[in-house]
Amino acid sequence: MPTPEHTLSDLRRENRLLRAGLAEAEQTATDLCHERDEARAKLAAIEQRCQALRRRMYGSSSERNHPDQQRMDLGFLTELPAEGSFAPGASPAGAGRDGATGDAVENGGNATQDAGGTSGNAATTPTLPTPPAEKPSRVGRHPGRRALPPDVDIVTEDILLPEGERLDADGQPLPLIGYRTTEKWDYRVGTYLLRRTRRAIYGRPFSEADARVVAPAPACLIPQGKMTDAALIHTVVEKFADHLPLYRQQQRAARGGVHLSRSTLVSHVTAVAAAMEPIVDALAVTVRSAPYLHLDDTPVKLLEPGRGSTVTARIWVYRSRTASVFRFTPTREGRHPAEFLGPYRGCIIADAYAGHERLYGPDLATAVGCWAHVRRKFFDIREHDPWAWRMVDTIGQLYRVEDDLGRGGGGATTLPSADRAAVRQRRSVPVLTTIHAHLEQARQTTLPSSARGRAIAYALTRWPTLTVYTQHGFLPIDNNPAENALRPWAIGRKNWLFLGSIAGGERAAILATIMENCRANALDPYRYLCDTVAQLQRGCRDYADLVPHAYAERLDRAHASPLCG
Repeated sequence: MPTPEHTLSDLRRENRLLRAGLAEAEQTATDLCHERDEARAKLAAIEQRCQALRRRMYGSSSERNHPDQQRMDLGFLTELPAEGSFAPGASPAGAGRDGATGDAVENGGNATQDAGGTSGNAATTPTLPTPPAEKPSRVGRHPGRRALPPDVDIVTEDILLPEGERLDADGQPLPLIGYRTTEKWDYRVGTYLLRRTRRAIYGRPFSEADARVVAPAPACLIPQGKMTDAALIHTVVEKFADHLPLYRQQQRAARGGVHLSRSTLVSHVTAVAAAMEPIVDALAVTVRSAPYLHLDDTPVKLLEPGRGSTVTARIWVYRSRTASVFRFTPTREGRHPAEFLGPYRGCIIADAYAGHERLYGPDLATAVGCWAHVRRKFFDIREHDPWAWRMVDTIGQLYRVEDDLGRGGGGATTLPSADRAAVRQRRSVPVLTTIHAHLEQARQTTLPSSARGRAIAYALTRWPTLTVYTQHGFLPIDNNPAENALRPWAIGRKNWLFLGSIAGGERAAILATIMENCRANALDPYRYLCDTVAQLQRGCRDYADLVPHAYAERLDRAHASPLCG
C-alpha cells in the first residue's frame, strides 16, 4: 500500500503532466486560431481580387465617386482633415480631374481623439469633410445650335409651287415674296473620283521629242502611284484617327467599284509616314526641351515572322504641355525610354515601373509620382473596405485644390507658377501630412498581402515622389494626360488586333503621333496633313514651324486678323 508521501508525489507529477498538456493544447489552439485568421485574410484578399477582376471585365470603367452612394462609417480616419480647416473661405470646386473625385462624407458628430490618447496638436482633430453643394439645375439653359463653320459647303434647294397651287381668293397667281428657310446637316457617301491630269506639250509638228516642252508633273508622295496625296492621306486618317483597318477600307472601296490591293494601302501608310517623320522628330525635340513630361506605355501585339504567333510589344508616350510623341519598341526594357530621353534633367511624371529608375538621379531627371494611380488602388477595393472609401474622399481634397487652381499641368491657368506652389503649400501639404500619418497607422494592423496592404505599400513606397508636385507650381498632380493620350491605342488594337512587323510598328507610332497632336490642338488631321504635305513638297524644311501646335497658332492668328473673312 503506497504511503501518503508517494501518493502526493504521484499527484504532483500527474498535475505537472496535465498542466504541460494543457499548455500544449492552448498553444495548439492559439496556432490554429492564427492559421484560421490568416486563412480568412487570404480568402478575403482572393475575394477582393476576384471582385476587382469582375469589375475590370464587366463593370464600369469610370472612377467617379458619387456623393449619394451610401457607405459604412466604422470610425476609421475620423480625424481626416476637412477642406475648410486648411483653406478657410475657399469654396470646393468639383470632383478631381479625370474621375479623381473628392466628394466629402458627412459625419454625425465631431471628430474624436486617437485611440492612444495622444496629446498636443494630435489630440484635437478636425471634423470630417462635408458633401459639396449640389450644382444648379441645367433645365432651361440650352445653349442653342452652334454656328455653321465658315468653310462649309452649302447646297441650296428651292421648293417652288406650280402656278395652280398658289392662287389667291380671286384666282390670280401669287407672286414670290420670299423664302422660309431651314438648315439641316446632310451627308453624301464618300466616293472616289478619277482626277485626270493633262500636261501640256509644246513643240512643232513632227519635231523631235527632245525639242518639245512638257509641263512638269505635280509633286506627289508616290510619283508613279495611281492615287493622289489626298487619297493616301484619307487612308491614313481612317486607319489611325478612326481606327478602320486596311482590309475594311479595301472592302468599302470595292463596294464603290474601286479595287485596291492590300499592298497598295500599305504603301499609302508607308509614304505618309516617311513624309511625317521629320515633323515627329521636331515634336520629339519639343518634348525633350520641356521642363516636365508625362511618361507611360501600353502593350500591343506584334506578329512574329514565320511563326504565326504574336509577342507583346510596347507603345510609349512622352507628353509635354504642348506636344506628344509615341515610340514603338519590341520589348518593355527600361533602356528604351533612356535612349529616347538621353540626358533629360527635367521632371518626369510616371508610374512605379522599375525600368524607369535609370532615368532618375542627381544629374538626371526628377521622379514625380502620380496621385491617380494611388487613388485607383483604394478606389478598386472601396466596395469591401470602408476605410478605402474615406481615403478616396481625402485624396479628393487634393484634387479640389487643383480644380481651384485651374487644373494645372497642361491646362490653362491664370496663376503664376510661384503662386500655385504657395497655394499648394498652404492647402495641400496639410492634407498630405494627414494622409501619410494614417497610411503609416493602418500599415501596422493590415496584412501586407491584402488588397489594402498592397495599396498602402504602393503609396508609402512612392511617397517622396508624391509630394514633389507641391514644391513646383508648374507640375501636375497626376499622369492622366499620358493615359488619355494612350486611349486611342486601346480602341485601335481591338480593330486591327496586331502589328505586322517592327517597321510597321514604327510607322504606326509616327502617324499616331500626328493624330494625337491634331486631336490635342482641335485640328482636322486630314486638312492638316494635306496642307503640311503640300508645304513639304514646295521645299519647306522648317519642321518646327510645321508641327500641329504651330499650325494651330497660325490658324488662330489668321482667324483673329481683322483682314480675315
